[in-house]
Amino acid sequence: MADTVVPFELFGSDYFRDPYTALDWLRVNSPVHRYVFPLGDVPMWVVTRYDDAQAILADTRFSTAEWRGSAEFHAAGLSIGGESILAQTIPGLDPPQHTRVRRCAMSAFTPRAVEKWREDIRRVIDLTIKDWEPGQERDLVSEFAAPIPPSVIATRLGFTLEGREDLARDVDLLISTDPAEHPLIPGARERFCERGRELVARKRAEPGDDLTSAFIRAADEEGRITEEELVAMVIIMIIAGVGTTKMFIGNAMLALLDHPDQRALVTGDPGVLGRSGIEELLRYESPVASVPWRFPTEAIKVRDVEIAPGEPVMVMIASANRDPEVFDDPHRLDLTRGGARHLGLGHGIHNCLGAAAARLISEMALATLVERFPDLRLACPREEIRRHEVWALNDYRALPVVL
Repeated sequence: MADTVVPFELFGSDYFRDPYTALDWLRVNSPVHRYVFPLGDVPMWVVTRYDDAQAILADTRFSTAEWRGSAEFHAAGLSIGGESILAQTIPGLDPPQHTRVRRCAMSAFTPRAVEKWREDIRRVIDLTIKDWEPGQERDLVSEFAAPIPPSVIATRLGFTLEGREDLARDVDLLISTDPAEHPLIPGARERFCERGRELVARKRAEPGDDLTSAFIRAADEEGRITEEELVAMVIIMIIAGVGTTKMFIGNAMLALLDHPDQRALVTGDPGVLGRSGIEELLRYESPVASVPWRFPTEAIKVRDVEIAPGEPVMVMIASANRDPEVFDDPHRLDLTRGGARHLGLGHGIHNCLGAAAARLISEMALATLVERFPDLRLACPREEIRRHEVWALNDYRALPVVL
């Protein structure tokens, strides 16, 4: 099959200035697109239509376990977990191991359980902005979106999360495709593994009424998870805290700044966020552009294209969530939108475990910001706001505003 020639450089600098134009083109002209990843020249596939994305995410023949990746994938060093404990995190496991480990954590992240976090979330938000005054210039990424989620997660896990900025840099390294940063990835992996082991050891010595202590009991007393799975669970909670929820809060606030009518809707009725607004914001600017690579465990046909076992597949959530076959006027933000469910927090067995927590933290953070600073505006021209130039991410480096 001949490769489709695209009129742009996929994942180039121009792409990141306006990814949706490129994704719109792919959805129409090459919905299952063969792409050669530049780092290592790895053949893979980019899937952009909603129906295909939803089907792949629900199909357990598409594995998330990196060891199933092609020889080219491994030779290029694209594995995030490598042979470290990171390979045991929940998003990278297949059933039945995935089922067993996820079940161990699920009860802590149900909507009913997360509802009990409100007091902690309120305290963290208020502490974060306690010195903020109208007229000040602030960066909503580094000073608001970045500190709130990890502080909440650390509180619930029962430890203090030191070195947040260093952790965030290591998260970026794990998914970096910059050849210059490639030699730094093993060090980032080891720092996460060491952090996870240290935290587990600390909570074993001083258990408390927190999630980490509960996970340790599940390992030590109940035998439901192994030691490596326990450490990996703590690590993925940390990564989620410094990663996706931070990205979503920044994305959502920029979307509201770009749509004054929708921000006015939140100002007049903050409850719209909980009813439908958060879901629409997740659809409009999901915190990741693509879920982690999927690897077929057998030859599988998607539309008229057969994908060989082990060939990496990028499921482009950012594109699926703006598919006009599914969402009416998809490039329009409408906080009252109903209808089809977005894929912003995944789908199938690997849907986001912390979805309820992400929703509640984001809802409370956004409502507070809009309520306390109704005249908040960008502190620079809109065109100066830049995205992270990483294929998997859908977020912004900074968001300077005047309160």
